[in-house]
Order: sequence, then structure tokens, then C-alpha cells
Amino acid sequence: MMTRDQAIEFRRNMEKQAMFAPDDVAVSQPASYPVWSPDAVSYYDGMDSKHPQSKVRGRTHPDRLYKCTAPHTSQESWEPDATPALWTVIDETHAGTVDDPVPAARGMEYEYGLYYLDGEDGNIYLCERSGTAPGEKIILQYLPHELVGQYFTLYTPETV
Repeated sequence: MMTRDQAIEFRRNMEKQAMFAPDDVAVSQPASYPVWSPDAVSYYDGMDSKHPQSKVRGRTHPDRLYKCTAPHTSQESWEPDATPALWTVIDETHAGTVDDPVPAARGMEYEYGLYYLDGEDGNIYLCERSGTAPGEKIILQYLPHELVGQYFTLYTPETV
């Protein structure tokens, strides 16, 4: 039987190893990742050979998994939802169709040609922009309803 200290150490090791998992594996096992901490924790973007890319669960949105996009040391007001320049949402697999749109979040990686559900206004939007091909990706710091006419088109049954 494991002691409490052994269990804590086991959990720490599990979280360290989980950082190496690809996004599609990570999002299927969110409990393997720590909850974001404001307590001066160092987070990494995975661009150096010493540290894997940090992945965390949100404090206010524990159902969301985020990956670090810029190395930094956490501060109280830098929660992933509030700092899209530092964090990107890792989304579970959605088809990106009208029937299965991807839930949109600030600071997430959007893919042209897919449909997104904007949680603030409840509408569905198509990610499209002149001069881009379906499948190209971009990280945007705004929700679809804030970028209509630039990166998104509001879905209506007549637009399909």
C-alpha cells in the first residue's frame, strides 16, 4: 500500500510525464494535469530542450485544458482565460460542422473552414477569410462574434 507521501510523489511524476502527451491524448485525460496556479509557478512553451510545453486545467473553467504559448511565471491575474497571449485552449475533438461546432474560446487556435459555437452569444460561426484555404490555422484572441466580417461569418440556415 502506498503512503500519502508516496501518492503525492506519484501524482507529481504523473503530471510531469503527461506534459509530453500530444494534444489529442491530453484532452482525453484532463485529470492528469494540474490546475493552474497563481503562486509564481514557471510555465513553459516547450520551445527549449529543457522543458516540455506546460499544460494545465483552468481554475474558473476546470473542464478546459490549456497549453502554454509563451514562457512566464504565473501571477494572480494571469489565469489562462484572462491571458490568451500566454495560453491556448486545447479542445476535445469536434467535427467543426454545423451539427458539431467547436466551442470557441479566446486565445484558441481556429481552423479555416470549420464552424465554431460562440459561448457568449450562443451563435454558430464559420471561420473563413479571403485569401486563406480551408485547413489553415490561426490563433485569435477574440471570440467569433467580435470578428464577424474579418475572420467569421454568422451561420444562418440560408448560408449553407
